[in-house]
Amino acid sequence: IEYQKAHGGEISPLYQGTNDNMINSITTLGTPHNGTIAADKLGNEAFVRQLALDYAKFKGNKNSKVDFGFGQWGLKQREGESYVKYVQRVQNSALWTTQDNGFYDVTREGAEKLNKKTSLNPNIVYKTYTGESTRPTLLGKQKSDIGMFFPFTVTGNVIGKAAEKEWRENDGLISTISAQHPFNQAYTEATDQIQKGIWQVTPIKHGWDHVDFVGQDATDYSHPTEELQQFWHGLADDLVRNEQFDA
Repeated sequence: IEYQKAHGGEISPLYQGTNDNMINSITTLGTPHNGTIAADKLGNEAFVRQLALDYAKFKGNKNSKVDFGFGQWGLKQREGESYVKYVQRVQNSALWTTQDNGFYDVTREGAEKLNKKTSLNPNIVYKTYTGESTRPTLLGKQKSDIGMFFPFTVTGNVIGKAAEKEWRENDGLISTISAQHPFNQAYTEATDQIQKGIWQVTPIKHGWDHVDFVGQDATDYSHPTEELQQFWHGLADDLVRNEQFDA
């Protein structure tokens, strides 16, 4: 609001206040509340960012059917603008140097900064689900399970070698310690009791990698369709109970 007053322009009614109680509950699945070493070591590296943003730039041409939502950074070819002019223009975009992007936000440093700006709402039910798909080695590191979603075995092993022992156990992308709750906010073990204004942390789902929550790995036969259906039906039941609690 203060920015809009100083710089002008339109502001969404969502940011003008008097909109409390629009959200009943927040549920997170394998979420990097405190960032991930995968971003520290790989995802936020300049080379990786460049590849991803170059791809988005390429797909931002006027004939593309894909929209990555980078229009605010100028990564969208304008009407009447040649592709050469478009490329020249986006070379000067702040996107290439800013920390205002998802690559930085999921680093441990970026997540810590975001967490300092947020707080728990006493009217919202918070619950987290955490997966783990690594095993300890003789040297005290963590190694990706054989059944882990193959593309994530590399990042799983990178995280498993973290300097901090408590960060090594992971689901292939996210350390279990990060997926449970933000470090600076209140939490408790989840029970059948509905609690508001505090993170309710469910038990770690051992043998579940990052994509098992959504059934993305078609080659993983250790988690049958029925198991995933049961999990999601449980989430839906939770949402209904939360709504009825406020009714």
